[in-house]
Amino acid sequence: MPNGISCAYFAARNHIYGQKEKNMFKEGIAGAQTARAIDTVAKTGFIKGPLASPVISIFDKAAAVARKIVYPLIIASGVYNTAIAEDKVKTGASQASGIATMYAFEQVAENGLKKINNKLANTNIVKNNKAARIALYVAKGLTFVAASLSGYNLGSKSAEKIVDKARDKKQEINLEKENIFSNTNNVEDELFKEMKML
Repeated sequence: MPNGISCAYFAARNHIYGQKEKNMFKEGIAGAQTARAIDTVAKTGFIKGPLASPVISIFDKAAAVARKIVYPLIIASGVYNTAIAEDKVKTGASQASGIATMYAFEQVAENGLKKINNKLANTNIVKNNKAARIALYVAKGLTFVAASLSGYNLGSKSAEKIVDKARDKKQEINLEKENIFSNTNNVEDELFKEMKML
């Protein structure tokens, strides 16, 4: 499930790629994921004193907004990448399939991680051991990251291969048509020659 680890990772990744690609939507994703990461830190009791409650409340509201806008920003980033690409068909198919598969993998991972968390979090090993709790938290975050990235890569690469195969097939059909047309012209030329000789 998404937690401070996965949110921090995606914040850093999207900021790096947003800067590199000059993609403002990825920068927006980085901002949303940063708000979510800070919210998880705020809820751990890291912030203390009289300002703790209002600060936690601010980050809680920011994280709630971030959760709602993160997927629309991901879709907007895909649309932007398609708009600036030379090969819009291939890029569009790759982006759409990648995002859809990523979302599906994330949902499966989240549901699975919730079940695992419910079983492990209440065991004595995790309850009474701070290191085990941290290890479980990190493992959940990294598993979610792996599911998200592998889902995107699988969907994106599969779509690219489908587009390439469709284009190859179309080219084969066009070549066959050209060959048939060329052969028909050759036959007609031969018949015309024979008729002239009669």
